[in-house]
Amino acid sequence: MKKTYRIFFAFIAILSFLFSSQAGLLAVQDTAEKIAGWKQFNLSRFFSIYSMQFSEENQGWASGENGKLFSFNGSSWKETDIPTKEQIFSLAFTGKYRGFAVGSGGTILSCKNGTWTKHDLGVDWDIMDVFFLNELKGWAVGENSIILHYNNYEWREHAAPTIGYLTRVFFTSPENGWAVGNNGLIFHCDGNKWSEAASPTKENLYGVCFPSDEQGWAVGAFGTILHFRGGRWQSFSSPVENHLLDIHFDLYGRGWIVGASGVVLSYQKGQWREIPSPARKSLYTVTTDKAGNLWVSGKGGKIFRKKLN
Repeated sequence: MKKTYRIFFAFIAILSFLFSSQAGLLAVQDTAEKIAGWKQFNLSRFFSIYSMQFSEENQGWASGENGKLFSFNGSSWKETDIPTKEQIFSLAFTGKYRGFAVGSGGTILSCKNGTWTKHDLGVDWDIMDVFFLNELKGWAVGENSIILHYNNYEWREHAAPTIGYLTRVFFTSPENGWAVGNNGLIFHCDGNKWSEAASPTKENLYGVCFPSDEQGWAVGAFGTILHFRGGRWQSFSSPVENHLLDIHFDLYGRGWIVGASGVVLSYQKGQWREIPSPARKSLYTVTTDKAGNLWVSGKGGKIFRKKLN
């Protein structure tokens, strides 16, 4: 029997948000307000948002509960129909209207020229994250150490070095990729084979990001922050004990972490520091756009934007 929503979203179970919303027609309110320098976009129902990405300066996407997908046109968020009601945990776009989405029960969707198509790969495991280097090269990971590789328009499964629950995946090049998961699990890929890397923690890891080939970060339960440098992972000082659920670095080397109870951290002068948050509820996703804005979202049907200096 399928084992759904464990480990990676154990923190979500702890925070009690999955399946808290009721289905129904969802529209986006164009009204917004400013909170601590943040602009707030309200969704008319309280669907949680799990993932956001911006493919162009004025083109963004957000996904969440019950197959909900929204697009941003530069001023407002509008709901987009997609062929699933499964949870959509992660998005990856390689162009304005070319993207991929993954979610519960083996859900994989692709978008071409604005049309979404569902693909059946015979996988029942929850797929928690997807990452694309370009239109032809991508990876997806999830429950039961599922690892899927997209190469030249075809998905194929890759062998994992051990069984666990993978939550996030990130590649800096075709020959350098990382995946993290439950109990401090860390995998490395050389482009062909995945191997397990030494981890300094047993806490569940929920986010990973590499600003460069040589330096990377992972975050997780109870304020866990790991730093990869000098060829190895090591624990890094954290200013909070909240579960840390996502991490993002922009092209300028600026970094942010979000997590439980609306915590937002910023990487400043070699340290992670807490900054004013627009939310009290948990934030599950953080990203930036090409116009120089920081975006966060999570539980409660709200999306927040902050102009960066």
